Amino acid sequence: MIKFLGLLMRKKKVKPKTAISIYVALLNKVISEGFIEIKDFINNNNNLEKSPRLNDSDIDWFSNVIFLGNINNLEIHFEEDEVVLLRKLILDEMYKNIEENECQLAIEKFLDYENYFNDLIIKYESIINAMAYAIFEKYNINDFQGDLFKRKNKPNPIFINELKNLLSHFFWNWQEYLKNNKLNF
Repeated sequence: MIKFLGLLMRKKKVKPKTAISIYVALLNKVISEGFIEIKDFINNNNNLEKSPRLNDSDIDWFSNVIFLGNINNLEIHFEEDEVVLLRKLILDEMYKNIEENECQLAIEKFLDYENYFNDLIIKYESIINAMAYAIFEKYNINDFQGDLFKRKNKPNPIFINELKNLLSHFFWNWQEYLKNNKLNF
């Protein structure tokens, strides 16, 4: 009852810019630490005939996939106008340390990836499926599968399900964040 009346627990009001600064920094940290696991999972997977030999420099596409998945996940927790603002703040924060000319090119490249990713969401009907298939396609994993799946140009179902399970750990938990914080739009 006390909690219901708001007497015991009040949400901390946070400016969207502040929240997104934290969001991007923590996602970048999770991406850099988590890519090691994803890279090892793909390179040493028993469901592939040979290793794709991903290396540390392959993190860029993975980073884009994680941010695109998380940006699309905003729609579940926020109104349309809030999503537009948060998306803009995310892009600004992601590319804040890049020079003006390079920043424009990086954002354009990201927007191209976003169009590709949105097509995958429509095709595969969920964000997590789109993330897994984006990784499958962008890292050319089909080239490393057995003949049956290679001919079909479809991922081994065991491989793709394990990948989706791993990728599910890269979503920002807005539900938990919004329990204690209120974005002050």
